[in-house]
Order: sequence, then structure tokens, then C-alpha cells
Amino acid sequence: MGLEFTAGLLPLWGFPADADLAPTNEQGTNNQTFLVRYGQQRYVLRISGFLSMAEVRAEHRILRRLQQSRLPFQVPAPMAALDRRTVIGTPAGPAAVCRWLPGVRLGMDGDPAFERFGRAVGLLGAALENVPLTDTVRDWRTDPRWVHPDDPPVDVLCGELRSAGMNAEQAELPAEAAHRIGRWWPGAVGLPTQVIHGDLAPSNVLADPDTGEVTGLLDFELAGAGFWVQDILAALYNSTALGAPDWPRHTAAFLRGASVRHLEPAEVAALPELLIARSLGSLLWRAARWRTGIGCFSEVTAHVGKLEATVGWLAANQDVFLSVATAANADS
Repeated sequence: MGLEFTAGLLPLWGFPADADLAPTNEQGTNNQTFLVRYGQQRYVLRISGFLSMAEVRAEHRILRRLQQSRLPFQVPAPMAALDRRTVIGTPAGPAAVCRWLPGVRLGMDGDPAFERFGRAVGLLGAALENVPLTDTVRDWRTDPRWVHPDDPPVDVLCGELRSAGMNAEQAELPAEAAHRIGRWWPGAVGLPTQVIHGDLAPSNVLADPDTGEVTGLLDFELAGAGFWVQDILAALYNSTALGAPDWPRHTAAFLRGASVRHLEPAEVAALPELLIARSLGSLLWRAARWRTGIGCFSEVTAHVGKLEATVGWLAANQDVFLSVATAANADS
């Protein structure tokens, strides 16, 4: 998708066709984003090759709710086109424009940063608790062993991995994780449910370059109904806190911050299984892309390695992990 095609979309939002347009420095796996400069203002135009029109409309409903929640940081504000739509279908996928949000990527360089990240996650969770589930079309409470309803069982994937050259021991890891999740997942139905972000990570957080305080939270394209603790676990998983040598301190700092939206004992107990589910889900997502020719086999092997590391980490640290999470949640 070239700049000429994208520039042709600008008049739909009232921008002149010769407005300054350039790809952003960071491109997502599932979409392309462009920075639009018009006068003294900056905007971001996103074209999704992954989301449906209905999913983008749901994302915008959630963002409009959050605009009214008085969060201490900003979230994207969809901009209406001349015909008042905030999302427009194109041959390349749904297109939307939001105002550019200032800030730098949140750096995870110490306990204060983990606590700030946790606080942002907790405040967002408290705000999303007020968003009706009917505003969403995505549901993260579905069985994590399937990315799509018509996907083959994980055992079939293991055979495909062996055929592609992966050694038998590693190729069996997805099946072992899937069997573990299959035994646990039916009991998750009682966990507190609300709208969740679905992809919380430091890369989706903006901060003040001088103070490090969170100024913005981005990328709500995967928001949907889910268990609140899924967002907590995803943020921990993506923050690299659990992979650091001093992970108990980083984890405690994050959870202290996030405790503005306290976890129930059942949610704390669910963290280890959700960690496996998150790691397996990331692997299955890449496998689905590889199977359809979109992704590379190297992406799949890398996530098999991450799953192996996650399983090994939990085997060594699960009891301490639960103890740290319980204490941090209780002491805040």
C-alpha cells in the first residue's frame, strides 16, 4: 500500500490531498499507520488489514466511553470524516483517523516505571468496568486453544511443526500446554468479567519524556469482553517483568500500581494458568499466520521457545509468583 493510495483517503476527512503524509516509525503486525501533518496539527491515519468494519466501530464506541471517564492520561479520539463516519472501508481495509498524542514510549527501567505502568493499567481497568459489554464484538473468554473456530486441534499443529523441521520434543510443547489449559479453562467462567484492552504492553503506553509519567494509552483495536485479570497478566507478560533477574520486585511494583483496581483471590490464583494461556495464544496466533502464508516459520519457532521458557519459569517460580502477587495486592 503506497502513499499515493493513502493520500487519496485524506479528502474524506477534509484534509487537502497534498497534506504532509508519511509512514510512522513503528508499524504494527496487523495494520499500517501514517502521520498526517496539516497546519499546526498532527493526526494518525490507520488502515487495518486485520479488523472488520464492525470491530473498528466497536473500538471507537469504547474510546468514546473512555473520553468521558476523566482518566489522567489520554486515549485516541477517533475523528469524524466529512460524512460523520469515524471509520471508512477501503480496498486495503478499514481506515480511521485520530489526533496524534504526544509522548515517548514508556521505558521500563526500574521499579517506579513498573509501578507507573501498573497504575495506568489499573486506572484503565476501573474506567473500562463502566463500558457495557454490548459495546464490544470481541470476546476474550473463549477457549484459548483456538485462534479461529475452524482451526485444527493443537495436536494437528504439532504434526505440522515436526513436518516443517522442528524437533519432536519442542513440537510437543504446544500440545502439553493445551492439555493443561483444557483442564483449567472451564473453571475460569466465574472470574470477574468486563471490557478489557486485550493487548496491554509498554509499547502501547506514552509517557512524559522528563517525568516518566504516563500521558497516553494506545492501540485499543483488540478491546473486548474478557476477564479483568487477563489484562493484568498480559501487561505483566509484555512488560518483561517476569523475565528479569529481580522479577519479584518488578512484579510487586507493577501490582501495587495496578491495585487501584484490586484483584480477588480467585484472580490471583488464576495468574499462572493465564500466563500459560497467554504464551500459548501468542504461539497459536503466529502459527495461524504461518499456516495461511502470511507469517514466517521463524516467528512460530521463536514463540515455541517463549512457551518453553514460560513453562520452565513457572515450574521454578510459581509458588513465589503467587506469594508476591498476593502480598502486593493485599498491602496496597
